[in-house]
Amino acid sequence: MKRINEITQRFQPGQTPAQPKFTAEDKQIAIKLINYVFQKLKGCCTAWKHTYPDNESLNLAKQEWLTGFIENGISTDFQIHYGLKNVRKQGKAFVPTIGDFIKFCQPKLEELGLPEAEVAYREACRHSHEPLKAKWSHQAVYEAAKQTGFFELKSMAEKHILPVFTRNYDIITKKILKGEPISDIPKALPGQVQQTIAERNKAYHDQQQQQSIQQAGLSHLNNKTDAMAAIKGMLNRGAQ
Repeated sequence: MKRINEITQRFQPGQTPAQPKFTAEDKQIAIKLINYVFQKLKGCCTAWKHTYPDNESLNLAKQEWLTGFIENGISTDFQIHYGLKNVRKQGKAFVPTIGDFIKFCQPKLEELGLPEAEVAYREACRHSHEPLKAKWSHQAVYEAAKQTGFFELKSMAEKHILPVFTRNYDIITKKILKGEPISDIPKALPGQVQQTIAERNKAYHDQQQQQSIQQAGLSHLNNKTDAMAAIKGMLNRGAQ
C-alpha cells in the first residue's frame, strides 16, 4: 500500500478542503487506500452488513473517512496499520466510527515506550556527560538530547535549555507516532546557530574571562590580554 501522504500532503491537519482537486493518479491511490481499510474492517467486524446495508451507504462512508484522514493528519501506513490493530484488539462486531478509528491510529507516548517530555529531559541531563556510554530508555530521548546539544544540557540554565529540548523531543515523538524516520530533525530553533564543541568551549571560557576582568575592575583596559596579564600580576604579588 502506497503512503497515504501521497494524496494528503497538500493539506494541513485540521484543514477541510472544500473541493480537493485530485489528479487521476491521486484518485486511484485514494480508492485503493479506502478499499484496503474497508476490506480489513469487513474482516474484523462481523456486523458489517448492519453498518453498511447497501452500496450507497458504503460509498458515502468511504468519502467521509478519506476526508477524516485529511482533516486529522492520518498520513502514514504506520497510523493505518496501528488503527486496524486496535480494531482487532477491541474485538467488537460493529464497525467503529471514523472518529474512533482516528483515535485508534494515534498511539500515546507510553504505548510506544516513550517517556513524557520532562522525564526525558531529566534523563538527557543525567546522560549528557557521557552520552555514548549511557543506557538510554529510548532512541528518541538520545536524538532529542543530541539535537539540543550535550554541552548545552550540562552547562545552560534549565529555563533556557528545557524549551529547546522540549521542542526537539516534540518533533521527534510526533514523527515516531506517525511512523516516520527521525534522522532529518532541524537542529536548532529559528535564529539559532549551531556551534562545534570547540567553539562552544571557547565561548564559555571567553565568558569566564570577561567575568574575571569585570570583577577585578579592569574593564577599562584595551584588550583581554592586557587585562588577564594584570590579573596574573595581582595574583603573583598576593602569593609573595
